[in-house]
Amino acid sequence: MAITWPDLDAPAGEGWARRDGAGPAAESLQVWLRACARSGWAAPLGTESAGIALASGRVTAGAVRALWSVPAHRAAAMDGIAVSAADTRAATPERPTRLPPGEFDVIDTGDLMPDGRDAVIMREHLRHLGDGSVEISNAVAPGRHVRSPGEDIRAGTLLLPAGHRVRPVDVAALAGAGHRTIAVRRRPVVAILPTGDEVRPVGSVPAPGEVLDTNSLMLAGMAGEAGGEVLALPIVPDQPDVIATAVARVARRADVVLVIAGSSAGRGDHTAAVVRRLGHIAVQGVAIRPGHPVLLGVLSGDRPVPVVGVPGYPGSAERAFTCFVLPLLNVLLGITRSEQRYSVPARLACPVSSAPHLEEYLRLRLARVLDPRTGREDLVAVPLRRGAGALNTIIQTEALLRIPIGISGVAAGAEVAPIPLGGAAFETATTIIAGPRSPAADALLEESGARGVVQWIESSAREASEALATGLCHVAALGADDALAGGPGDFLAALAERIGKLATLRISAREALVLPALAWDSSPVMVLRGALLATREAPES
Repeated sequence: MAITWPDLDAPAGEGWARRDGAGPAAESLQVWLRACARSGWAAPLGTESAGIALASGRVTAGAVRALWSVPAHRAAAMDGIAVSAADTRAATPERPTRLPPGEFDVIDTGDLMPDGRDAVIMREHLRHLGDGSVEISNAVAPGRHVRSPGEDIRAGTLLLPAGHRVRPVDVAALAGAGHRTIAVRRRPVVAILPTGDEVRPVGSVPAPGEVLDTNSLMLAGMAGEAGGEVLALPIVPDQPDVIATAVARVARRADVVLVIAGSSAGRGDHTAAVVRRLGHIAVQGVAIRPGHPVLLGVLSGDRPVPVVGVPGYPGSAERAFTCFVLPLLNVLLGITRSEQRYSVPARLACPVSSAPHLEEYLRLRLARVLDPRTGREDLVAVPLRRGAGALNTIIQTEALLRIPIGISGVAAGAEVAPIPLGGAAFETATTIIAGPRSPAADALLEESGARGVVQWIESSAREASEALATGLCHVAALGADDALAGGPGDFLAALAERIGKLATLRISAREALVLPALAWDSSPVMVLRGALLATREAPES
């Protein structure tokens, strides 16, 4: 069946229009999907049968119900003896009841309950006698430690709804309820076509001016995680006819085509011209950062196929996939419920500026910092270095903060709600230092980087002291001229009055890291202490 969307008569030109309450990414996605629907694009995909052992990660094509009950029969829930509850009514600790052989059955967990038995007494609660009888000290009620048929799952019970991504625990339940196969959506075929005269295959040694095709690897992994079947293609040069031939050929086999690079407006950018030749463009350029040059279109032909011009910078490519390709794949797979990612409350470690005409996705690291004012550990968000081409920033990212259009900046200490990213390599294990940088500080940063993640927020000594006092950093870097020698620039006395006893770590003859004494043995500070010992710049104090 063809997908239908509201407002199909609304114009969908080359650009994006923002309605109140909708950001440019969400609005552009809707414009693109409406354009695909108008072209006759069909979603969701067809179905196929998947063996239960291979069903994890697939998406259910319809509701799945239990074929039989679990357990199918009455079964023991404990090791012990199966009895008739009526035979235990008189048992008390003071006057135990003795059950001779024949009035009970030894039973293990999961065994079928014998006929005439309606309760189980745990073996820890009975005493075996030499003549084969047992002695019990407590009465049991009928049904005690007995699993009834269907107690876990009843035959006909709805196990999974349609459009559900199957998890390993779901596989266990499906198998237990009698399923050997289930109907799932066919995997969408995601074709990935890298372009560029300067792009070389991974494994090559790039010459000056050349880059490796790392985007294909990243996008292929993301497509696979989303449930797609990846069709990775060789790199094609920046020649419009060659690109058009490759796109037209692969569109016959793919459900969505990703053309890497060439989506902007430079001399070597040909994706827009190719898409216009083979179909039409719904959106060219979205007011987001990173990811602004993304192109969204649809290829014409016997079977319309969505196409995405993916920007060449890794950060922009990741955003293009997450904001546009992933939702499209969910539509193709019939996933109707949002796979919700929840935000967490945090405080921003330092001020950030933002272009008010763009919707920005700010990459963050998260840290747990002791707030001296409350004595509580709070989550602090540290902005990472901006730049769409920074691969290291992507792998360091633990959370994303969406800054909407119209916001020009966010103050230090502001309450924010970033969305954590699963599988981050260094989850909430960041050490935050605030203060001025120096050669000694850089040496410490280099050494500590081998032991953990350290984020240095460059600021004045006064700003660093304030950050420490308000729980926005683990330690403050202060110099002798403005902090340690006394006099009008001495922040130590004021800090001690605000947060109590202080400890210091000398990093040079005239510089020290200052922290609350209570945090001396905390994990973030231990990273710095170990780094200082390794550099042998100065003893701890």
